[in-house]
Amino acid sequence: MRGTVRVSLGLVALLALLPATPARAQVAAAVDSGQLVVFENDLPVATERNVFQNLGDSLVVVATTHRDFVDDKGAHHPLQKSMMLVVDSRDLGLIRYLSTQEFNGHEIIRGLLPSDTSMTYYVEMDGAGNADQVVRPPGRLFVMDSQMFSLFDVVSRSLAQKTFTTRRVQLLALQPDSLAVPLATVTALGADTVLIGRAKQALKHYAFEDQSARFELWSDARGRLVRLLHPESGMRVERVPATATAPRKPPAKKANAGTAH
Repeated sequence: MRGTVRVSLGLVALLALLPATPARAQVAAAVDSGQLVVFENDLPVATERNVFQNLGDSLVVVATTHRDFVDDKGAHHPLQKSMMLVVDSRDLGLIRYLSTQEFNGHEIIRGLLPSDTSMTYYVEMDGAGNADQVVRPPGRLFVMDSQMFSLFDVVSRSLAQKTFTTRRVQLLALQPDSLAVPLATVTALGADTVLIGRAKQALKHYAFEDQSARFELWSDARGRLVRLLHPESGMRVERVPATATAPRKPPAKKANAGTAH
């Protein structure tokens, strides 16, 4: 299994680094980067930086998040998690996905390799793991992975320039020991004016929900995620405006150190 994961990692990284092929040569590679801050009950607890690289017929998204958990005894448990997502630049449907998490002295690698009719889901922990091949759900696929909020940004961008009341979104939810395939519903709630930092922004407002959770999200005219809200937990994610000063390092947040999966 270790060899399979390492080869997959190399293939995805290579795809991200390859120069444009002759067919793509006329398409200039565009880069869009941003920073997300995660709040819990208005306290910043994590930061995530992402880069969207347009390579013609594919879009590569790279993101890294940092968070510091503190257990009941006051011990710190820093988490770092990175992901690389390759999607179709036309509809942002999944092509490849890979994430690497370092937490509590362990490294966990998760990946998705879809084909036309099936897909391989693999998990490796500290060099050992397994892979399962399952039937691929129909339609475009969007990934959800714990702690990686740039994945909501990808869903948000897929809605840009779309006119609808409700639409379905096929998710691939990477869970600690399994892969779930919930079908989510996105509802357009119209235009909204939201205070982000010190400025008001005109944004599009959506509800995003499946059987397990409901989120509200706001995006700008380009589809970029500006705010994500989970009212039940008090969690809020906000995009740092390009002209804003980056917030200070989030303070340690008391939490169960075993919650990061």
